[in-house]
Amino acid sequence: MKVSVYEAKSKLSQMINKAIEGEEVIITRNGKDVVKLSPVQTKKKDWIGMWDGQITIRDDFDEPLEEFDYFTGEKETFLDKVMREEKEGLKSKDRE
Repeated sequence: MKVSVYEAKSKLSQMINKAIEGEEVIITRNGKDVVKLSPVQTKKKDWIGMWDGQITIRDDFDEPLEEFDYFTGEKETFLDKVMREEKEGLKSKDRE
């Protein structure tokens, strides 16, 4: 498909569709080819294995961290404290 600059102004949408479909679209000026319209080539990423060789998992991945305070159930948590205080508040209201 060859069109002049003047014609291209009014048919740009059609020209884009033609180029996407694979047709060669050329814009001319004074009868000479000046621009070739073509679709942008996008590289589709293959998600499976896309990080292959870029990420490693250490052998000690599952080992506990020394500096982390794990929940063992031995200490009273903030939520435990709030629930205990709320429960105690309800009991004192029942006595009144």
